[in-house]
Amino acid sequence: MSFSSDVKKELCQIIPKAIHCKYAELAGILSVNGRTEDIDGKKVLIIRAENEMLEELIKKLLSIVFKTEADDIVLVNEKMHHRKLVISRDELINDIYKRLKVSDDLSNRLLVDSFVTERSCCKKSYLRGVFIAGGYLGSPEKNYQMELSLVSKNEADKLSSIIRSEHLSCRTSKRRDRYIIYIKDGDTISGLLSVMGAANSMMEFENIRIYKDLRNVVNREVNCDTANLAKTASAAAKLIDDIKYIRDNGGLDMLSDSLKETAIYRLEYPTLSIKELGELFTPVVGKSGMNHRLRKLSQIAEELRNNQKD
Repeated sequence: MSFSSDVKKELCQIIPKAIHCKYAELAGILSVNGRTEDIDGKKVLIIRAENEMLEELIKKLLSIVFKTEADDIVLVNEKMHHRKLVISRDELINDIYKRLKVSDDLSNRLLVDSFVTERSCCKKSYLRGVFIAGGYLGSPEKNYQMELSLVSKNEADKLSSIIRSEHLSCRTSKRRDRYIIYIKDGDTISGLLSVMGAANSMMEFENIRIYKDLRNVVNREVNCDTANLAKTASAAAKLIDDIKYIRDNGGLDMLSDSLKETAIYRLEYPTLSIKELGELFTPVVGKSGMNHRLRKLSQIAEELRNNQKD
């Protein structure tokens, strides 16, 4: 299963305690997956359910809130991943419209009145219902991206307001006939998972984030160390070339005793660090002193090259 499916599975197991929160969660699901149709002159309510998990949640909430019977809801399988629950009893449809404060738009999609989400607890339940019905969360191992798909700008604006009321930020864009609320910030996604009640998923999300951050730090340090080693190796190779150039174009005897001894030791022990090289001398020469001698050797080699050019 995908990370998004795992989150939805956890959320589907949460049944709000208060009746008004049950209304809000059902309203959230209907705002995404609900619509009406006229079949043979009769109005029916259709609720799309992409899988059995969502289907069972919808049936359970309807049975608790509206005391529905088994024959009140008919399951129709249109094709793969297109399951729909059909409600045709007029009294039940009218009751759903009245208690969930929903209405039809011009395209027979359902709009939810803001009254349903006035309470803070209901906002969370509504958000949970919208995510279960039309949400997506990418794997945090790859990137941080959460999307909520709404059927109208009105519903998108309302949901954006609910998210911001939790001191979280989001953006909205239009994609074909849908309005998409998207979040690409890890802290905000973690906050929304917590708000919706997905405690286990939030912890898993945070664990992956911590691992990724540590891995990135290690990679940066390794890359930095590798770059430093390459730089050091390049500088050491150039110094060896400089000393050999002095030896072949003027002779090491032209150097002072200290520089000659330094050149001989460097040629003899090319892999020693500057500190280790200094410890070969009696008395020991410190890193600063060794750096000065090595720079002087490179300077002499450069002067010899320039003289050769002239």
